[in-house]
Amino acid sequence: MLKCIDVLALGSVYVDGALTPAERRSLRLHMLVCRHCRRYLRSLQLTRATIAVLPVPATEQTVEQVLSAIPPTE
Repeated sequence: MLKCIDVLALGSVYVDGALTPAERRSLRLHMLVCRHCRRYLRSLQLTRATIAVLPVPATEQTVEQVLSAIPPTE
């Protein structure tokens, strides 16, 4: 069974519908027992849905500003 760290790594791929059937089964099995990962994946789904309905695509400058505001990961 997957661990939470695995769900974090696969979350975006899952929301995009690009997991293999085996990965999808493993992720869903983990979600049955982990409410934290269910919430995480739901937030990714809501974010994706929100972005999809935005009226105007972001400019390159806006993207760069947002990316520069995100602290680097270790």
